[in-house]
Amino acid sequence: MSDAETAAIISLQCRLRQRLIDLGMAAGLPLENLSRHLAHISVLGRNFAEHTLPLFLTIAPDHNDSLASLSVSLKCDLDEIRDALTDVEPDLLALMQLLNKH
Repeated sequence: MSDAETAAIISLQCRLRQRLIDLGMAAGLPLENLSRHLAHISVLGRNFAEHTLPLFLTIAPDHNDSLASLSVSLKCDLDEIRDALTDVEPDLLALMQLLNKH
């Protein structure tokens, strides 16, 4: 992960944390996990949409080595997004319960 991506995650995490507090989520592990995971998912998705997919769409079909290499990157990016989605699920359920009881 690049320094810019890390900075984007940290910035977004702070904003998400405050928003969750404003919505009534108590301080604790679910709050911290949810803000961290949502920020991570957002940055991963943006990176995939702005860099990986456009590259895939623009590499000429006759550049087999580049496409083969990029296919590995596609898989790695998607695996990382999947893992982040799996990680956020329990804490997202806590948020859903909080917001649906009002």
